Amino acid sequence: MTAPQIDICMTSREFFYEKIKDATRQLNVTLDEHVEFYLVDLLTKFVTAEHIRGDGEDSDDILSTPLAFMLKRAMEASSDKQPFLYRRLGDTSLYVSGFFQDYFNRKTFDISYYINMGASAYEQAAALTKNQPRDDGLHETLGALARNFTKVVDVVAQASDLTAVHQDSNILVLYKRWNLSGSERLREILQKNGLEPIHVPTKLAQ
Repeated sequence: MTAPQIDICMTSREFFYEKIKDATRQLNVTLDEHVEFYLVDLLTKFVTAEHIRGDGEDSDDILSTPLAFMLKRAMEASSDKQPFLYRRLGDTSLYVSGFFQDYFNRKTFDISYYINMGASAYEQAAALTKNQPRDDGLHETLGALARNFTKVVDVVAQASDLTAVHQDSNILVLYKRWNLSGSERLREILQKNGLEPIHVPTKLAQ
């Protein structure tokens, strides 16, 4: 049986768009178009080191900072910074609970903690963006993410599973191997498939 081919010219955004569309079809889930694009944008950003590590004094390394600390920072921030910080907390909760479910499957963490935190964060971010002067649909998107958080987590998790190509070329397996070994060969393979690998702590903080 011939293994499925990966388009090595495919960008990260195109790669994740394809996987999100496939995931919604396989799960028979309907998401608003703006929510689908938000998920594609989120997954695309999370393959960049700059987004993981944060940019500026109000950001943290989002895969090693406890969610409770991120929540505390958001609650204590000035009103102009709160929408960004609550949204970042929601994004982190969604990404980890969807894309790294192996950690929860091994009972390292309680996924319900991430789901509850993420849904609440998006709900708060939606409330804070309701009266913003710009009309880019962000308020509605964040509200939809809050209301359908568990469903959206399932879509992201399914998209993660769909990155499998064949036994020796499973993108996530290769990524995990690179994350443990730092192999330049594996880095090059991942880069050729449109992904810029970054190191993720083997233990994710709550």
